[in-house]
Amino acid sequence: MGAAISKSSQHYPNSRQVVTSYGPIEGRRLIHEGDKQVDAFQGIPYAAPPIGKLRFAMPQPHEKWTEVRETKAFGYRGIQKDHILNVKTVSQSEDNLTLNVFTPVWSPKNETGFPVLFYIHGGGFISDSAHKYGDLSVCQHLCTKDVVVVTIQYRLGYLGFWTTGDSSIPDNLALHDMTFALKWVKENIGLFNGDPNNITLMGQSAGGASVDFLSISPVSRDLFHKVIPMGGNASCAWAIHPRPLNSCRTRAQEIGVLDGMNTLDWIEKLREVPAEKFGSALDMGAVDLKSDPELVIGPKYDNLFIPKSIMELRKEAPVKPRLVGCARSEGLVLCMFGMNTKHPLHTIHQDVSSILSEKLFPLKARDLQEKALEKLIDIGSDHSKEEWQRAICELKGDSFLNIGVQQNVLDVLETQPETPVYLYSFDYYNTKAYGIMGWKLPFKDATHCTDISYVVGNHIVMSLDFNEEDYKMIDITTRLWTNFAKYGDPNGEGEDAAQLEQKWEPATIENPQTHLSLSLQPKLQQVYKQGRPLFMAKLLKEARPPPNL
Repeated sequence: MGAAISKSSQHYPNSRQVVTSYGPIEGRRLIHEGDKQVDAFQGIPYAAPPIGKLRFAMPQPHEKWTEVRETKAFGYRGIQKDHILNVKTVSQSEDNLTLNVFTPVWSPKNETGFPVLFYIHGGGFISDSAHKYGDLSVCQHLCTKDVVVVTIQYRLGYLGFWTTGDSSIPDNLALHDMTFALKWVKENIGLFNGDPNNITLMGQSAGGASVDFLSISPVSRDLFHKVIPMGGNASCAWAIHPRPLNSCRTRAQEIGVLDGMNTLDWIEKLREVPAEKFGSALDMGAVDLKSDPELVIGPKYDNLFIPKSIMELRKEAPVKPRLVGCARSEGLVLCMFGMNTKHPLHTIHQDVSSILSEKLFPLKARDLQEKALEKLIDIGSDHSKEEWQRAICELKGDSFLNIGVQQNVLDVLETQPETPVYLYSFDYYNTKAYGIMGWKLPFKDATHCTDISYVVGNHIVMSLDFNEEDYKMIDITTRLWTNFAKYGDPNGEGEDAAQLEQKWEPATIENPQTHLSLSLQPKLQQVYKQGRPLFMAKLLKEARPPPNL
């Protein structure tokens, strides 16, 4: 169970065999010529299928096997509703707790093994899969730089984050799935020539937020060593769901299994419902980016995984070098669903007032909003339609990610000032990257998911044939990312040293805006988005009280 059939399986020779803690496996040698050959083991079960009585239960060990198990294709995707543009190449199943290991065939330079890059996919906590991020491309662009790469799948949406609001079932099951996969890696990765004492967690969007939660949770924080939250982190306003019980009751009503105030009975009835009833679709157009943004479902405060406020957990967590950032125009992905450019100033006022709201600043809202807009656009001057469009998209990006990224830097440096924090803005893009969606965009730029496409070497939004400049960008980005996985410093050492015009300096308490502008000619910058995210992040931090847990 658990593995989808790959049409290309027959084109590659078998990998070496590895005897894991569950049993022997054999994958494919995706790079099977030259000195840098790479083996891929895909669809490896890391936990028992979470079906039947194990739906809404903590992940459990998988049954062991004795015969060699073929691991030559990605496992099933988790339960989700597919968008019309999604390429449905892998079937869905509730039995989706699998991972993939891509590992060099050559021997590591030292006895401890290759550094491990452990990737968690995004998708708003409700969609996506490891499949989209590729296998051959991961081998070509990451593993050939002397790292082992692991990608995982976990329970999605309501199956991964259902809550009863009491102790009838554990909360945040998806985060426990990730932790269980991480424990499997700690136990087994040495068999794949990986170093269990040099593991870097990387995630993008909701995966970035998950990585950040894993780095501070008492359940998982001691299992790895470095973090790369891309395009999302636990400091983002949407990372913690504000009303998960209400969201689950609403979905239960849609399913036809109402909460009768006996939660044990409620869960037993929900376990009998077909898994597809719990599927949700990612619709960026429906994401509410008000001052209290809310996704469909996601992580919540609980008594085990996230038992304290984020800041309290950060203070208690071990120091981990951090590489964090997002794309230059994160809000652009939200602008393809309609923009009011007939009265752009009114739209901008509405958007900035949703961030610096009168609810938070009853006496100073207008003054603070005007100061924020001064760092966005000169209100008193004439501007082209595109300039107004860019300003509108920038504010949407502030709500969505820019403030959260800057807040993350502030939070980490405030609680653990000795932490190396490397901040980036991904500024490179290919104008052809948006395919048929490009006609809906007001302009083209790097946006949500652009950065991860150039880390895994696989464009994950639309199909794209990379050109020569794209491959140069992939090489720059993957060199920096793998250096960070090896050394905790993207600048690298010795033959791994990055060829930058200027060293990538970490952000500091004195200047939390220091960041690398990532393009074909990366440059260190000292001001992040005209200082606007920093200005608003500091205001919001003072205005929002910690949760009353």
